[in-house]
Amino acid sequence: MKTVFCLGLTPALQRTLLLNRFIVGDENRTRQVVESASGDSIDTARALTTLGTPAEAAGFNGGDSGKKLAALIKVYGVGNALTQMSASTRVCTTVIDTSTKSVTQVIEEPASVDLSTVKKMSADASKRLLKASMLVICGTLPSYVNDRFYVKFAQEAEEAGIPFLLDTHSSALLHTLPFHPLLAKMSLYGLGVTFGHKMTEEKDIEAAMRDLQSRGAANVLVTDRLNPGYLLCPDGFVKLRTSKQLTSVNPIGCGSCATGGFVHAVLAGKGVLDAARFAMACGWANAETLLPADFSIRRVNVLFKDTKACT
Repeated sequence: MKTVFCLGLTPALQRTLLLNRFIVGDENRTRQVVESASGDSIDTARALTTLGTPAEAAGFNGGDSGKKLAALIKVYGVGNALTQMSASTRVCTTVIDTSTKSVTQVIEEPASVDLSTVKKMSADASKRLLKASMLVICGTLPSYVNDRFYVKFAQEAEEAGIPFLLDTHSSALLHTLPFHPLLAKMSLYGLGVTFGHKMTEEKDIEAAMRDLQSRGAANVLVTDRLNPGYLLCPDGFVKLRTSKQLTSVNPIGCGSCATGGFVHAVLAGKGVLDAARFAMACGWANAETLLPADFSIRRVNVLFKDTKACT
């Protein structure tokens, strides 16, 4: 069975710290510390693997933190398409205050990668995507590559007749849209960053999504953690919501899980609307778990059945 190739550049070893109470500027003691492999490509691939669709994740990986990350994705059943780099993989930290339910992120910037390593990774990605059932391009581009980095892979996928999705924003998204992705997906925040202003009104959200569709995206999906999402497809613009009570434990990875859910559903033969409903269910179910992409399939199915499309 072919795998889904999840192309990103900057995975992370994720440390999740649980505290009874987090006090800024004071001494804090953890109740529990959990390490996991994360980053957009890995979270998407892990979500797919959890759902039963084989996937592999690309990115730059190195050092002792990289060894831990590689061992973890093996446990997850995610295919290792990582490229070795000389620097260490970044370590990002999530602090969860269990008394207030607040989640604080400390994001380490990725280390720079030399040009020869970037070229090696690029060549490997080109080979892998041609063998994939689908390509998922995901994540913000780091400063050591230009904002057209994803264009090459989108063009190769289009020429090979391999469907691909975009889960990014800003110029990295806009430069890649002319190659007709099956889906352009981003967070509501990312949509606002792309168009230079915060999206608060539905009419503005719809207008921005229609702009992306006019630039080449067959469909556009916008997510917003535990809030309703928005889908624009050839049949029109709809809002996706659930009546189920949702509990936020850790929202990290919700967008990537939604992307993985959409891909899984499409490959299983679902239409775009049902795939978007399933995507939202995966994102919401992820928010209710401690670690990214560690959601319950049973919970996903409950939320999927309840998710409605409202005009």
